Amino acid sequence: MRRFAFILTLTLLLLSCGSNSGSSPTEDPAELADLPVFQSVNGVLDILMEARVSTTTQLAGFQPQAWVYQVCQRSAAVNNTCPDDSHTFAPYGGVRLQLQAGDHLKIRLVNRLPPAPDDAEHANDDPGMLAANPTNLHTHGMIVEPRRAGNGDSTYGDYVYVLGYPAGLTPPLYTQHPGLDYTDQPIDYDIYVPPNHPSGIFWFHPHVHGLSLNQVSAGMAGVITVGSINDYLKDASGAPLVNSNVRTRYLLLKDMEIEKDSSMLTQQDSGFCAPDPAPTDAPREGFCPGQPSTDDQGNPVDHTGGRWVHSINGEVFPHMHVNGGEVWRITDASGSRSYDLTLVDDTTGRPLAFQVLSLDGVSLDIPVGTPATQIQAALRNRVSTVPCPSGALGSQPVCGNTMHVMPSSRAEIYVTSNGSQSATLLTPSYQSGETGDDWPAIHLAHVFFTSNPSANARVLSIHGDSRRALVAGGVLGSSPLVKLPGVAADVPINDAIRMAKATPRTQPLRKQVDSLEDPTCQALPAGHTRRIFFGVPSNGEFGLGYEELDENGTPVPGTFQDIAPFDHSSITVCLPLAPGNQPVTEQWQLVNVSGEDHNFHIHQTKFRLVDGSGNTSVLMDSIAVPHGTDACDGTVATWRSGQCQVNTVTVAIPFSQIGDFVYHCHILEHEDGGMMAHIRVVAQP
Repeated sequence: MRRFAFILTLTLLLLSCGSNSGSSPTEDPAELADLPVFQSVNGVLDILMEARVSTTTQLAGFQPQAWVYQVCQRSAAVNNTCPDDSHTFAPYGGVRLQLQAGDHLKIRLVNRLPPAPDDAEHANDDPGMLAANPTNLHTHGMIVEPRRAGNGDSTYGDYVYVLGYPAGLTPPLYTQHPGLDYTDQPIDYDIYVPPNHPSGIFWFHPHVHGLSLNQVSAGMAGVITVGSINDYLKDASGAPLVNSNVRTRYLLLKDMEIEKDSSMLTQQDSGFCAPDPAPTDAPREGFCPGQPSTDDQGNPVDHTGGRWVHSINGEVFPHMHVNGGEVWRITDASGSRSYDLTLVDDTTGRPLAFQVLSLDGVSLDIPVGTPATQIQAALRNRVSTVPCPSGALGSQPVCGNTMHVMPSSRAEIYVTSNGSQSATLLTPSYQSGETGDDWPAIHLAHVFFTSNPSANARVLSIHGDSRRALVAGGVLGSSPLVKLPGVAADVPINDAIRMAKATPRTQPLRKQVDSLEDPTCQALPAGHTRRIFFGVPSNGEFGLGYEELDENGTPVPGTFQDIAPFDHSSITVCLPLAPGNQPVTEQWQLVNVSGEDHNFHIHQTKFRLVDGSGNTSVLMDSIAVPHGTDACDGTVATWRSGQCQVNTVTVAIPFSQIGDFVYHCHILEHEDGGMMAHIRVVAQP
């Protein structure tokens, strides 16, 4: 929590005074624009996505060759190419996909990327496999089936073990990597959103191990929304609370390091610019200037003349005119950098309070009367909380004045003037540990407040999903639905098993269901938990370790796996659903034995923090795992010796989806470097 103590001092040095010109958002050329939207119709959103180079990106005076998703309705495409018209969008800032619970998200992904860039650190780890720059898609944060194509169905669910290559480039080493799917043809996704899926904000991005950082840093990311904020923001009568008087904005945060020749640096360097400007420097409005640095091998590099650009929806230091109050839906789509988002009054230097509505796509539902200490524990260090003003409540409100946002995190906040006329949205510099990164201080946007009494509520009423998702009938409290070949609708797993058992083993339906079972996967014994280590293996890269703990917290002999880099063919965790194919909840202890912060993310589910203070069901899919003391050298041995002191994080994870997926650190430099592991969840026969 020490970073919050110096925010006010830093922001007083960083502030630039702004004045409200009185111009309306439509008259202000710097007003933040909305993301283009593709919306489902009659239960389906069917689009073509082309991963390609953008030659028109303008960022802080540079024109880098960014990588973007060009998107159009699939029905409008010709030969898997979007038409060059007003219905096709390819912005660096990204697009938004608007879905409803129960929808099918159908995407045909076409790879038109150039070869992996020269600075891609892992492009040649497997000679030839990554050099051609394969890609894929992950619907981050969504609780959907990680289904592999096959057995009569050529479409994929949210499956990260498929690599799509540019047309004509035959993957050279596929025979050496069984379990990975390779193709130089378009990848077809059919992702079913369960009918009880929470309404909220999610996002999509590539997930090719070894190239995730490079592709995301180049611009490949967009927003997914399910339902509406009116599904959980309601007044006392249950009527929608947010209307035309309260605007909803989407803030998609991206950053790009651009050298003086306009080339982008996709293998980002946290030393690209100084953490803080000199006292006499002008405010850093959307970027910081490059400086001499060193690479990971200690070799000198010079970024002088370049800029590390931070954008919102692809715009550098935009303006936002807030008429009374607004809901901001924020996504950190940066490859590796973290933010301490703070909205600072331009006149007083005072951080303004905001209300937290949602984290990681699940709206808060905290019982009224929950002690502030318990709320803070449930949020860990994601929000620096402050008392909320009084107001009509559906649940206990949560307010803060700083939001710690690590890569992949999302948050929804309600912003009002709190008496301010204008403010600056900024992040101060942030140091992630003795061996970690220095993230620079940046001004991100300028905010102007106008008065609108009908939209100036101090606190909004939330009737959220965080408790409802966990109980019977909730998405994390119900048996999974599965997509079967030859069956139009997704069906409950137990019905699928009954249907399959009535067919011969040679039929696609039987093969598909049989693939969802694995008798070698054993449930944890009662009272047992899992421990995940974040650290540095002997090769100096990044990795994860594992062991099982008994009911007394003692390691179970024979279960320890030392910290090692990711191997997709090695399944670290394999577990069955509970009897009757009901969801099963496990407790995992997260231990960071290195000298820098990491963050834990798991696919296909959410989790809540466990700290002994009560069952406050704040759900999230990303959480900081803080670094240990200076003696921590990234090894389990030093931690076991007692020299390395760490603050462990314990989470309760409900598993409700069947298939193969991953958990990892979402600092993508660390993920690509090996800090990821394979998990499999199977059905009961």
